[in-house]
Order: sequence, then structure tokens, then C-alpha cells
Amino acid sequence: MTDTNADYKDFGRGAGATDASVVHQKSESIHLEAPGTGVADTWRAMGPGVAAAMTGIGASHIIHGPTAGATYGYAFLWIIPVAYLLKYACFEFAQRYTMVKGESVMEAYGRVGRWPFWYLGFQSLANTLGIAGRALGCGAMLYAAFPFIPLEYWALFILVFSVGILWLGQYDALEKVVKLAIIIFALSTFFAFALQSPPPGDYLGRLMPSLAPAGAMILFGAMFGYFPTTTEVSPMQSNWAVDKQSGMVKVRKLREAGHTVTMDKNYMKNSMLLFKRDMNISYIVSMVTGMIFLIIGAAVLNPIGLVPKGSEMGATIAKIYTDTFGAWIFPFIIAGGIAALFSTVFTYFDGQARVFEECAVRLRKNLDTPEKRKMLYRGFQVLWVVTGALIIFGLPRPVLVVQIASVLALLFSPVIYWLNIRAIKDNFNDEFERSFLPGPILMGLAWVGTVGMAVISLYVLTMMVVG
Repeated sequence: MTDTNADYKDFGRGAGATDASVVHQKSESIHLEAPGTGVADTWRAMGPGVAAAMTGIGASHIIHGPTAGATYGYAFLWIIPVAYLLKYACFEFAQRYTMVKGESVMEAYGRVGRWPFWYLGFQSLANTLGIAGRALGCGAMLYAAFPFIPLEYWALFILVFSVGILWLGQYDALEKVVKLAIIIFALSTFFAFALQSPPPGDYLGRLMPSLAPAGAMILFGAMFGYFPTTTEVSPMQSNWAVDKQSGMVKVRKLREAGHTVTMDKNYMKNSMLLFKRDMNISYIVSMVTGMIFLIIGAAVLNPIGLVPKGSEMGATIAKIYTDTFGAWIFPFIIAGGIAALFSTVFTYFDGQARVFEECAVRLRKNLDTPEKRKMLYRGFQVLWVVTGALIIFGLPRPVLVVQIASVLALLFSPVIYWLNIRAIKDNFNDEFERSFLPGPILMGLAWVGTVGMAVISLYVLTMMVVG
């Protein structure tokens, strides 16, 4: 039997679920052809990388970027490319692990001990502040377009709507939404920037690192925490790759179901190429759009002293474009902002719930059934809606809430980064797996990133205490 297109989907919740349709099939010999690498193949393969990018492309870009530009001009522009470079290997390693081992990177965390699951479980609960801030940000964009409904109610709607879509469609719905969102967001951003942008000389000289201005430590830490996104997204990205049936995931599931599986000689080569394209394209688009938002914030908002805040955040960000290009561009900017921020909320609701679910079943083996997994997944999302609503109505200040959540994400980052390095170093054992070990440059970047995030975290904490 030859299989070129079959996609064996998970039927249960979580990265460890087994495909019932495969289990009940008669044992067969299956040959997997190498996936194509054309434009259409690349688009179909994209998903985990796009989803990971969209977890941060809303809050960091639309909130932190314009706020930094409006407040400090181009002083913080250098943070964006530096943060992307420092964190690159963290996300790359998590998905690489899944591509090669055919399982979630959280399996590797479990070989370190039980403490990573307590750590990630606590982080999942602490991230309630983050989901509330992201919903407030999206609500602020909706409020700018439809001010007859209060900001808080828009934000609550975003929370409930996200859960509703996920309960109906799960990963397939996730992938469709984030692909559409990144297209709308990127096109609206590039279009606006192309019409009129500041002279390159105004901002290119600010790409050299410099110390944060006095009183800017929260924003400084928030940008390193959220650009390109938070490091806890890396296990989410790995779990999405499992659902995507990427690389060895399909092979492993078929073999566990009793089939004899052979692969075309280019099966893994092409699969790895598609994985890298998914991540790198998403990463570059995310970085460029983040820099654009800061640059235009500095060029338009900074001279007039207007800083995004409160319920007027969406209108202030739209002002960046309407003052320059006219009122006609307002719906395009608002649509792009809503798409980006909604996809951020949406992907976090799915990804963080999966991480919490996986932590719970690894700490309590009796929870590892399809019914209890589903209960954990949905129960966590309900908890987020309830606690998120309390934060939304108790502290309806999207910029402040997201900044606090971003600093917390920064503090979590070094440990998660280290876990991903351990996953690669300790678990690629046989000759096949070792052939996919990252090269010395990428491994060196991973250690620089881990140490760098630890040093930045310590610096931010120290300056906040001293200040």
C-alpha cells in the first residue's frame, strides 16, 4: 500500500492522543512519499509556525510597538531584532524535536523530572493576566470601530467567542483562523507603511543596543518578554506540530498502530525543509511588522505626545494611519489589528490549555483518558474566561495589563529555553536522530539566548527594585 496524501488525524485531546481510525485498521505495509516543496505545498504545510507567530504578533506589535515608539521614539527599536535573534532557537528546537522524535517536546520535559510540569502548570495559571490583556487589546480595536459597546464587553465577547470556535473545530479551526489573520494583518501593515514612511536614516541608526531610558524598565522588560512571543509558546508549537502530523509524527502513529512503515529517501529532508519555511517565513513577517509599528508610532505619535492607553488605545493606534493617509484607511487598520489581536487570544486559548492538560496528565496518570483530557482542556478555558473577565472588569487598562503579563513571561523564559536545549541534546540518540541535531552555530545561539534572557530578567528585576 502506498500513501502520499493520507492525514491520520487525532481524535482525542492532547499531544498524546492516539488515532482511533488507525488503531482499528488492519495492519498493512505503508510507504510514505516525500511531501512536495512547491509554493502550494509550503502553504499547506504552514501552521505551527504561523500559530506560534500569531500568539505574539498582536499584543507585542500592536500594543508594545506603538507604545514604545510614542513614548521613547526610536530608542527601543533595537530590542525587536535582538529579541527575535535571542529566542529563535527556543522555538526552532521545540518543533525540531517533534519533527524528529514524532512526539511532543513535553515528553522530553518529563525525562528531566516532574518539576517542569509543576513549573509550566503554574505558568499556565499565571498567564491569566496575559489572556485578559490580549482580550482587552482586541476589545479596544473593536471599541474604536463600534464605540456603542463598552470596551469591557467587547473583551469578554472575544474570550467567549474564542472558546466557542475551539470547541467546535479545534486545530483545523485554529489553523484556518491564524493563516487568514496573518495575511490581513501583514497586508494592512505593509500597505500603510509603503504609502508613507519616515526616511530610513531616521531609524536605522537606532538598531545599536542602548540602555533603557529612566522609568522605562517595565516596557523594556515587556518587549523582551513578548517579542517575538513568549517562550512558553514553544511547547504549544510542538503540540500543534503533533496535530499537524509533521515529520515523524505520522510515521510513529502508524507504527504504534501496528503498520509496517517505510519512507521515501527524501521524506524527512522535505519535511524538515517545510518546517523551516513555516517557521522562518512567519518569524520574518512577524519581526518586520513589529518594527513597522514601532517606527510609525515614533514618527506619528511621539511628536504630538500621544501614547496608546485605556479604552482609546485602538483609536490612538488607528490615528497613526488616519492622520497620515486620511480617514479612508481606518477600516483597513482596524481590521488588521482585530485580526492580529483576536488570533493572539485564540491561539493562546488553545495552546495554553493543551500545555496545562499535558502537565496535569503527566502529574496524575489517572487523568490520562480521552474524557478527562477533554474535561481538563475545556475546564482550563472556562477558568480563563471567568478569571479573565474579573481582570477585564477590575482593571480595564489593556496596555498596563499586557505590560505586566509580558514582564512575567520574561521571567519564565530562561527555564523553558533550557528545557528545549536539554530535549534536543539528551534525546536524539540513534544515528537517524543525530543526523538532525542542530549545527554548532544554532546550538551556540541557543545557549547565548538562554543566558541572555536570564541576564535580561535579572537586570529588569534589579532595576525595578532599585528604581
